[in-house]
Amino acid sequence: MGWSDLIRRRDLRVRTTAEGVAAALAEGIVESTNVLQGRLGDEGFGWTDPARAGADECLLECAIFEWFLRDIAMADGFGSRTDAIRRALAGRVSIDLQRSGVSPGRLDGLDERRRERFAEYTFRLGLSASLQPLGALAWRRISGTEEPSDRMTMLLARRASAQLAALRGIAKSYRIVELAPSPAPAPGRR
Repeated sequence: MGWSDLIRRRDLRVRTTAEGVAAALAEGIVESTNVLQGRLGDEGFGWTDPARAGADECLLECAIFEWFLRDIAMADGFGSRTDAIRRALAGRVSIDLQRSGVSPGRLDGLDERRRERFAEYTFRLGLSASLQPLGALAWRRISGTEEPSDRMTMLLARRASAQLAALRGIAKSYRIVELAPSPAPAPGRR
């Protein structure tokens, strides 16, 4: 057996904990939320409804939409570790939202809102092979109105399609390990 055999057999997955995966996913949610808000601004949302576009509610809805897309990708592959990652991710996203300037009062009920949105979005995904129903619902949540917008629906549907394709198989990038418990201090030492 030569070196090339050893190199080929090496596990190239990132070794991390469930919390480490959650941290990486949270970073992706923050980056994608920023990109989404920029795209919405490019499409004119910032000048057609500047109050809503700059509101915490809009930021929260954009983040929940991006979070949902990662949750879909995450559910396929992490197996029994999925719940631990979800719990850690909820904490990370909440902290990141606070860091971005969302007041803690606005974050009250975030977990309940996330569950409601995820249920609504999951239902919309099941309605058709197209992502347009999901895009239409996401637009209504982000814009805070019931007015449809074909342009924004298509933007969000295409975004969902691209994100889901990019995230497909994300679990294959990680090897989740458990941290060994900290050793007990020696007697008489602290």
